[in-house]
Amino acid sequence: MKLVLILATLFVFVSMLLNGARRRGKLDSKANRAVAELATSMRIFVYGLLFFVAVVCLAVAWQSLH
Repeated sequence: MKLVLILATLFVFVSMLLNGARRRGKLDSKANRAVAELATSMRIFVYGLLFFVAVVCLAVAWQSLH
């Protein structure tokens, strides 16, 4: 679980750095599109990870009630 949290944190950090470079106009059109697609995939991964953690928390809570 630590590895997944570290990976998600690194994804968010890299996404912020690349998005900052994209906003300042330091990337050409191909790199700009690649950064946008990478940021989208990172967001999907992080949201999926949050959903998975929520499901696990609900399962643990359900088990503790029964």
